[in-house]
Amino acid sequence: MVRHLRSIMRITWMDKVTNKGILEWTGLPSMEDFLIRKNLRWTGHLMRMSPDTLPKQIPYSQLSFGHSKRGCPSLRFKDTIKRILKLRDIKTDS
Repeated sequence: MVRHLRSIMRITWMDKVTNKGILEWTGLPSMEDFLIRKNLRWTGHLMRMSPDTLPKQIPYSQLSFGHSKRGCPSLRFKDTIKRILKLRDIKTDS
């Protein structure tokens, strides 16, 4: 995304402008903010669904058999959402 903005604004690598500087200059959000917003929108959509729908059951389900790989456990959807809510200071009780 920033690479395309550089070409539109005709900024070369010799100008020594950071990606963050280009995003601030154009007023566009970073890719991280974009993805967080998409995750929160999808979570809001899931929360409004009825509990018996499959899309709502899958992110919060657990495996009934099998084993996980060795090492650090991989992040689940709800772990990622909890981290985002904590980062954005959004209360989880409502």
